[in-house]
Amino acid sequence: MIISLISSALGMVGGLLPDIFREVRESREHARELERMDRQAELQAKLLAARTDAKLAEIEGNTYVEEMRAFGEQMKSIYAAQAPTGITFVDAFNAMIRPTTATLIMLLFVITAGVFIFGVTQKMAAGAIMPEQAAEVIWGSLVGDAIQAVLGFLFGYRSTRSVASRLQR
Repeated sequence: MIISLISSALGMVGGLLPDIFREVRESREHARELERMDRQAELQAKLLAARTDAKLAEIEGNTYVEEMRAFGEQMKSIYAAQAPTGITFVDAFNAMIRPTTATLIMLLFVITAGVFIFGVTQKMAAGAIMPEQAAEVIWGSLVGDAIQAVLGFLFGYRSTRSVASRLQR
């Protein structure tokens, strides 16, 4: 009886064994297929990201070109607007407005800076502040910053122009 029981059990297991092996093999293949699909999806995502970045760079480049083209057109219209009109008083006014405005602004600055520096110098002469403090007040103020900015611009402009003129020769 034990032999028939063992043989029945082995028969049942023997009948199930190929199905079990097939199931294990198919589950492994399925896991490999899922892994392959994950890798493929990851590569496709990277490829899509690279294409998107390339397209964005192309769009930004085209945008920059269009902005520069628009800027060039704007500059052309500004130059065209500066052309003489043939009306004497209008042309004279156009020719004088910038120099007059610049002169008035410089005059206002010089007067304001002069009053400010005079006041600081008066306090220093009266002994209210030390010369080091006076220099700190003058050069640390907007007046000092403006003077330094103008001088820096002028020296930078002149040195650049002299280099440019040497390069043109």
